[in-house]
Amino acid sequence: MSPDPASASVKAFLRREIEEGSFPGGAALVASGDAILDQAAAGAACVDPEYEAADAETLYDLASLTKPLAAAALTRAAGPALPLDAAPGRFLPEWKKTRFDGITVASLLTHTSGLAAWFPLYSRGEGAASYRRTLAELEPEMAPGAAVVYSDLNFLLLAQLLESVLSSSLDRAFEELVALPAGSSARFLPEAPKRAAATEKGDLVERGMTARLGLSYAGFRDWVVRGDVHDGNAFRRGGVSANAGLFGTAPDVWRLARTWLDLGGAGYTADHTPAHPESRGLAWQRKRGAGSAIPEMSDDSFGHTGFTGTSVWVDPRRDRIAVLLTNRIHPAAPAANFHEVRKRFHQMVWGRKT
Repeated sequence: MSPDPASASVKAFLRREIEEGSFPGGAALVASGDAILDQAAAGAACVDPEYEAADAETLYDLASLTKPLAAAALTRAAGPALPLDAAPGRFLPEWKKTRFDGITVASLLTHTSGLAAWFPLYSRGEGAASYRRTLAELEPEMAPGAAVVYSDLNFLLLAQLLESVLSSSLDRAFEELVALPAGSSARFLPEAPKRAAATEKGDLVERGMTARLGLSYAGFRDWVVRGDVHDGNAFRRGGVSANAGLFGTAPDVWRLARTWLDLGGAGYTADHTPAHPESRGLAWQRKRGAGSAIPEMSDDSFGHTGFTGTSVWVDPRRDRIAVLLTNRIHPAAPAANFHEVRKRFHQMVWGRKT
């Protein structure tokens, strides 16, 4: 019999999922915009090559939570210097090409640019300068606005734009403009890598994805990744990118997420894709079409997920924020749909008595 969601605790949820094999370890948090209501950590930060317990100080690779928590926040901080309707060619001359007509900063943030979902930029050379060249060589797969296609390339390009406009590396700009004002210790390039939960061994996921594109790359990691970002494009950009790279704890994520409640989202959390089945804000995902959302969330809810086993969802009407951080891909990424785990967490959170 499943537990009554109104009385279930975060600790009990984590222990149950760990026992079921959903992930080795994790941290979870339930909060309002003003206070943490319940939080816990459980399980293992690492099981290969040896067991290490997870605790409240364990850092998690936040993966694509970097998109809204860092990239969108920095775009918002850039203000008029990076207009949402601006074309990338306004800042990067190599993007002044006919095939890129119609692509804007907003279309990058809403995943409607028409760029491909993924490409191993590192297969043509590593580092930001090489990525800048490669991104401008790729052909869009469809016209801007034709569909919502979740694409890391959107945010790898946005990283170039942000660093150009802000005249700063993303990690320094994030720390100064976003993290410190929010009181969050989330950072790129963690100073204490051993505090981080381990992720995948051997880059198996991206090895397979690269091979399926008919490409080769000799630099894949053959060890357990720990303290470095799991995402290959972000890692080989130097560990700092707009698509992935942030590390933090559940309270770190909460402190960043609640700023979007304080400012009412400033339009970033509104539905910018009403004509499409999937509702997207600017970097944020909304309830409609979201695999981890549940009916009990209000229609104003917004959130995001990360491949490593992370998620954050914010419900402004209920004044509720739910954070789940895990190392579900350690030591290998399972085939199971992790959205089902997230939904069970959200059922517990949104079923709780306020």
